[in-house]
Amino acid sequence: MSAPGVPPDRKGRVRALLRRVVPPAWRKAARSLAAKAGDFSPLDARDRLPAAVHSVLRLPRESVLPPPHLRFRACGSRVRANFLSTGGGAADDVLASFEACRRPNLSYGRWLDFGCGCGRVARHLLRSPHVEELWGVDVDGDAVDWCARHLRGRFFRIGPEPPTPLSSASFEAVYAGSVFTHLDEAAQERWLGELHRVTKPGALVIASTHGPRLSWIRPDLTPDAARELDQRGFLFAPGSGPFNADTAFHAEDYLKRVWGRFFTLRDFRPHGLTAYQDLAVWERP
Repeated sequence: MSAPGVPPDRKGRVRALLRRVVPPAWRKAARSLAAKAGDFSPLDARDRLPAAVHSVLRLPRESVLPPPHLRFRACGSRVRANFLSTGGGAADDVLASFEACRRPNLSYGRWLDFGCGCGRVARHLLRSPHVEELWGVDVDGDAVDWCARHLRGRFFRIGPEPPTPLSSASFEAVYAGSVFTHLDEAAQERWLGELHRVTKPGALVIASTHGPRLSWIRPDLTPDAARELDQRGFLFAPGSGPFNADTAFHAEDYLKRVWGRFFTLRDFRPHGLTAYQDLAVWERP
């Protein structure tokens, strides 16, 4: 059925003209916007238009950002500037701790971003001359698929339990940001064992944790839970929502005692990751 007031033959000629002068990527972006008109927002336009431009001009893949819903999963904000600044700040802290602990006689070319999400930190780690090859794994398939399409490196989804398909003794550096902050004690030890398996002797594992000073982020903690954290140096507080609603807290002494069975502590920085989570550097014996 023709649009009111537009003869069928003229409508066909207009479509043919548009197909000739409008690049396919732009037409695809327009169809996507039309299909999602029901939940359209200004953020959609700001994301889809740059993506179409990058596709047409063949600009570097890393200059495209993940869509708003993936950015929100990564940093709790859909704002592009927040995604870039928080990821860049975290990468700066990770690389600074790495520089302080790396051994000059060793090579650290192959890195693993364990829990990479949609590449909030990974995109910035790639700027380091030490990161010659970057791998990323996560349980979030949508986020990992986006990384595989837009970032340099190898990215794939893993299951919620080890082992992973990663080869043994294959990495010289690992970054695990905001992963062990959500695992209970049993899962924590299973994944520490897996990171021990996939790293080479001398490899560095840089991991963030919630220190006891951050217990205020869970105002629902009972007095008994607070006492457990104080006495044991560890507390797992289940959440009522998704995976990242669960919260784990680690004291430095607990980390030395438990994580020390897998790795040797080289550096510990309270609030060392973006002035919030604690950041520790561990060496694989």
